[in-house]
Amino acid sequence: MANVFDLEPHTRVLQDDSYILSYPHILSYFSAKATFDPADMVRGAHMVYGWMPTVLELYLEPPNPDLAAGAALLTRAKGTGALSDQEITSLAGLVNNSLVGASKLLHFVAPDQFAIWDSKIYAFVFEKKPYNYQVNEVASYRRYLSMLVSIRADARFNAFHASVNGKIGYAVLPLRAIELVMFLNAPVFRG
Repeated sequence: MANVFDLEPHTRVLQDDSYILSYPHILSYFSAKATFDPADMVRGAHMVYGWMPTVLELYLEPPNPDLAAGAALLTRAKGTGALSDQEITSLAGLVNNSLVGASKLLHFVAPDQFAIWDSKIYAFVFEKKPYNYQVNEVASYRRYLSMLVSIRADARFNAFHASVNGKIGYAVLPLRAIELVMFLNAPVFRG
């Protein structure tokens, strides 16, 4: 994995990019709520998928949870900052059978505990071409979250975080700052 501290000074952020502009607005929707109901689950999933190049499909057939159970998982994640691997897998099953979609929902619900995960982050962290089955592994996501804890504990982190916030033009929590540098500097694998 490349060193985010070395990459950050050279990372260019376009403040007028819709990806950067829309982030705080999506975050504000989730942060304004203490609990979630099935309608919030649907609205939130559509917001997150509107931010992605993928169309949302809700898979409501067993063994996936229904919308109320999905909303309860979001409420639990917000309240406790934690979900088991099985709970994350269940949430992913509900939203496109995608850990990427689930991670984005979880990030907006509890941004200080769950980081955004996608194929670009996978490529950055593991330095290899991201195949869907690998990106969809909860164990890989957990390893990534552990790496973020280590980066956050580094003595250079406060300066890194302040610089990222300055480039974006608004303050983000630590996990988002690290993830954004990884996302913007991810290698491209062809073929």
